[in-house]
Amino acid sequence: MTAATATDYAAFVSGIGFEFIQPETPLEPASYELLKVALGAYGACVDAVNTRLGPDEALIKERLRDLLPIPRMSTLAVAAILNRAVGEMDPAHAFVNVGVWQGFTLLAGMAGNPDKICIGVDDFSQFGGPRAEFYERFRQRRSPRHRFFDMDYREYFACMHEEPIGVYLYDGDHGYEDQRLGLELAEPFFADGCIVVVDDTNCEEPRQATLDFVARSRAAWEILLDRRTSANGHPTFWNGLMVLRRGRSRS
Repeated sequence: MTAATATDYAAFVSGIGFEFIQPETPLEPASYELLKVALGAYGACVDAVNTRLGPDEALIKERLRDLLPIPRMSTLAVAAILNRAVGEMDPAHAFVNVGVWQGFTLLAGMAGNPDKICIGVDDFSQFGGPRAEFYERFRQRRSPRHRFFDMDYREYFACMHEEPIGVYLYDGDHGYEDQRLGLELAEPFFADGCIVVVDDTNCEEPRQATLDFVARSRAAWEILLDRRTSANGHPTFWNGLMVLRRGRSRS
């Protein structure tokens, strides 16, 4: 990102808002289920109706609309954060998504960005391993610059990765050691200005692993967003979200 786009991106992230359900709003299960059913009858979902994305909202929602029915453990707000970051990324840099599951977050980065390098990595060892479903969605939407590696992320970074990373999402095992390792193995490839998105930060282990990584890193890091939610599965930032931006190495 240039200095101007970096400023614009920070403003975009901080400007994301919500209409009637805020991140701290408790979700009463029965009432929330009724709301989902009522909106579903009109072909809508809660996060699409609730999320406000600034001046480009209509364009972003249209770009991501066909991804929303995909089974997911994420939200429109997270998808928009990834999509904007990839769209503003240097074309020589890569978006890397470790842990794709059904494909929602990887496809969110790819949407409208056929000219950007987008790489997914997953060995489908968790959450039922929906390999066939993911591959079908990926094949339908990929460009020649979009790639997928069916392998463990540790093997991938040791043997396969080459490009500077401009946007990174680690969404594998969120135990402390895996979260820390997922950041540390990718760090040698992080470009200046790299955007790192960390989800499930309601949970102490991924949150602390990320903060410890930042504290130990030789680079300066800026936290653009750090929002917890009242519960897992929340229509704002799901189970908590952090967005970080890498600065230059500290002396």
